[in-house]
Amino acid sequence: MASEPAVELTAVRKEYGKTMALDGISFAVEPSEFFTLVGPSGCGKTTTLRLVGGFEQPTSGTVQFGGRDVSGLPPEDRDVGVVFQNYALFPHMTVSENIAYGLNFSEPPGDVTDEERVSELLELVDLAGMEDRDPAALSGGQKQRVAMARALAPGPEILLLDEPMSALDAQLRERLRITIREIQQELGITTIYVTHDQEEALAISDRVAVVNDGGIEQIGTPEQIYDEPKTEFVAEFIGDNNVFTGVITALDETVTVDLGEETVDVAPADTLDEPTVGDRMRFCVRPEDFVVGQERNSIRAHVESAEFLGDRTRVHLSWGGTELLALTDEPLDGEVSLGFEPADAHIISQY
Repeated sequence: MASEPAVELTAVRKEYGKTMALDGISFAVEPSEFFTLVGPSGCGKTTTLRLVGGFEQPTSGTVQFGGRDVSGLPPEDRDVGVVFQNYALFPHMTVSENIAYGLNFSEPPGDVTDEERVSELLELVDLAGMEDRDPAALSGGQKQRVAMARALAPGPEILLLDEPMSALDAQLRERLRITIREIQQELGITTIYVTHDQEEALAISDRVAVVNDGGIEQIGTPEQIYDEPKTEFVAEFIGDNNVFTGVITALDETVTVDLGEETVDVAPADTLDEPTVGDRMRFCVRPEDFVVGQERNSIRAHVESAEFLGDRTRVHLSWGGTELLALTDEPLDGEVSLGFEPADAHIISQY
């Protein structure tokens, strides 16, 4: 018999006066899963996390933990650990005192003392030997790990992380996201993570929910979200992408689309829902899938500028008044052909 989801939201709405923050969102998080909510600022992802944590109550809909409705329960009755964006460490407490704070309200998991639990967690987050330091003497990355250890101290069933690395520099973020993922996997704790950073979401998650304007656009594995966007918003928000609109002119093994100045073949026809010649459709091609200089199945575009990225160059091009992006091994100039394989074009919609 399948187990209940660790966390499940069903038709959850949240209103602040006349403002709709969440418009009937539903999703389930499996036990031990690392589930990430990603989206632009103000889209509703932090509100969703606060509803799971009990810091907000839904206007309608339910929040369940393991099949039990917790919608009306306060945070202290939900068995969750929370790492906030600003860490919220107590400046007058040492590292060990900060970590032990949550143990003032519940016993540590297992047959251990508070001191033993703190020692375990210091080892887990690689801060052994720093137990007597004040928070002011710590780096941003160390503060983040203290906050995580404090959240884990009571042995919560669910860990909630609200943009915990937003104040850190890029290199430190990359290192610490690996640390967070390793800790989550070692403990097997169900984790819901909030970020606006698409790369971060793809790098550390089992599944990703893309949030936009109070609703969920798509839920899937990082590979599904990147390779098979269901909406134009997902296609353009998650990584760089090039979106085209055209008219279907022929249907065979692939779909032939008239883009106005060029005609190209895209994706297998069986990926469409009862396609008809004359239908309009939108599809996308990732910058790395363009083959510069390929004349077959190509469009002609003019190079506007280029950015050297080290191993690759990101080229900005104009095509019929539309800006395109391509990744190449070396800079380009003038007018170029951008070809692609039909299977590398992903169909977003038809109408």
